[in-house]
Amino acid sequence: MQESLAASPGLWIAIAAVLFAALGFAVGRIGGASGRRGRALQRALAEERAAHDKARAEYDAYRKQVADHFTETSERLHDLTLQYRSVYEHLAKGANELCPEGFSKLEGGLGLDALPEEAPAGSAAPAAEPEPEREPAQAH
Repeated sequence: MQESLAASPGLWIAIAAVLFAALGFAVGRIGGASGRRGRALQRALAEERAAHDKARAEYDAYRKQVADHFTETSERLHDLTLQYRSVYEHLAKGANELCPEGFSKLEGGLGLDALPEEAPAGSAAPAAEPEPEREPAQAH
């Protein structure tokens, strides 16, 4: 029986083929599983990057919206200040023209110097010197 095993090279080739097939199958299973795992990790990473990019874009859009809001608020307050100054000057002029004796009784006048000066658009700093007193205009 020993002679028949040693003498039969076809049997050894068949056994070797079965062993190599089993070994190849095992390596393929292990390699395929790690390949699938690697592809799954790459997909997950791509999804996380996409989510991060989307969140970053939303954050940048929000920051721009906030900046635009405060810029518009600043412009509107500037305009409101100029309108208030115009109304105040109109009332002061009317008081001076229509009731000069009452106007002179006010302590310190109407305080026109306390109002901010009209500044060019985009200038945040108030004017350094107050506007000089104007001569009263003739009544309409």
